[in-house]
Amino acid sequence: MNRCLTVPDPSPYGETTPLHLPEPGTTPPACACRQPVEADLRVLRTATAGTRPNALRAPDDPRARARYRWLVGHHAAFAVWQHLRRTLETALDDPTALLEAARLYDVYSVLFLYTGSCSPERYAETIRPGMTARHPAFSGEWARDHEGLTALARKVRDQYPAALAAPLTDAVRLNQRVHMKVAARLVPGGASLLQDAGRQPGRHPTPAEHDLYDTHFAVHRLPVCDSSLTAQLVRRLAQIVCDIAEHGLTDHDPHPLTDDLLRSFAEALGSPRMQDVKTVSMTTGLYDYLLTQAEPPTPVQRRLMAETRDLGQVAEMQIPHEQSVLLTLLTKITGARLVVEVGTFTGASTLAFALGLPPGGQVITCDISDEWTGIARRAWQDAGVADSVRLLLGPAEETLRSLSEDPVIDLAFLDADKPGYETYWDLLVPRLRPGGLLLADNVLYGGDAADPHCTGNARAIRAFNARVRADERMESVLLPVADGLTVARKRDTP
Repeated sequence: MNRCLTVPDPSPYGETTPLHLPEPGTTPPACACRQPVEADLRVLRTATAGTRPNALRAPDDPRARARYRWLVGHHAAFAVWQHLRRTLETALDDPTALLEAARLYDVYSVLFLYTGSCSPERYAETIRPGMTARHPAFSGEWARDHEGLTALARKVRDQYPAALAAPLTDAVRLNQRVHMKVAARLVPGGASLLQDAGRQPGRHPTPAEHDLYDTHFAVHRLPVCDSSLTAQLVRRLAQIVCDIAEHGLTDHDPHPLTDDLLRSFAEALGSPRMQDVKTVSMTTGLYDYLLTQAEPPTPVQRRLMAETRDLGQVAEMQIPHEQSVLLTLLTKITGARLVVEVGTFTGASTLAFALGLPPGGQVITCDISDEWTGIARRAWQDAGVADSVRLLLGPAEETLRSLSEDPVIDLAFLDADKPGYETYWDLLVPRLRPGGLLLADNVLYGGDAADPHCTGNARAIRAFNARVRADERMESVLLPVADGLTVARKRDTP
């Protein structure tokens, strides 16, 4: 039977009423009811403008407010998880849903910050004891609305090109970092209740544990319609924004709403996008349009892209066609006669440079794979540029050291092993003529390079980016082309 729970008009004080949710993964019942959310939206938008709220006010007592935030924040997260699950399922077949999924993940991250905004001391005295009393091993893993979401998000991301899935990938990674940092702040150096009870994370929760979790957070499982679910979510978001507007995000935060919180909540409710950064998120349709505005690939380039795709997962190392067009244009713009490339793979970038050379120009490219460069050689031959390309097989550092030390290189390109980038930079900059360009690919590394705590290749790229910015011999910019492209010019005077 359909239960159309009607959310009452906002009262002066925020209430911690039970949350009515359907079982996750179930189809909501068809319903034509109209839930009155306009009053909540007015309160919310008034609060986001910085006005002290006169409705849905949170408790003034800090301890009571910590419990209030823990419950209201979790309620909002549970409802967001339900919307997120449906959006991710839609994204499996419809890439236009990727941005909506990323937006919901960002709202989920903000809810982490709000829910866990109390001090470690207050958490220890007001929140943790209640969970321990409910069950010694009480765990967030028992939340039935979140179960399977991480695997579903990974499945969605894996079936699209990295550039197309980047907004969702970034949102998921940010969410993971926020989660870890909030948990580490609330329980400094400690373990979760689950671990303290001697249980290992990752075990599938039992139905009884699911039910206990729902009981603790006052969740009632009923087949409510979409309108009812949305109305309850809007009420919780309005309560949260009103709370932050009056009390700040943390106990020691004298300032009301931050721009990031305002932006995330406003976007969740479909308000006009508040954007300080002038950028556009890529969708399939937009990317297709972008390609129509670039010089089309030659027949040889089309065959090379297809042959490289057939290699499987390693094909991600091939630059996209719009980047090939950019490399050809830069070669022509600079009038480059000598191009040095570190990292050949199947030769797409080499071919792009060669197509931009003037008569008598040369591309020196180095790699360690005879197999992949065999594909490249055939493409260069078919394109009629083989005489303009000099392939050197062997470790890149040795190859670069063997080149003339005179500053005669017009254009250089790094697209090889990431830990070697700094070494290659140091060897190429002195050999670059004044006014020459040095390009480096993958300098965002899927967005991971922006994380101060990144590891592996991302850490090597982050160190390289810092090295580039500190080099006074060069002037540079990092562009959001493909996986990030640094364009650096050697200054005319030392």
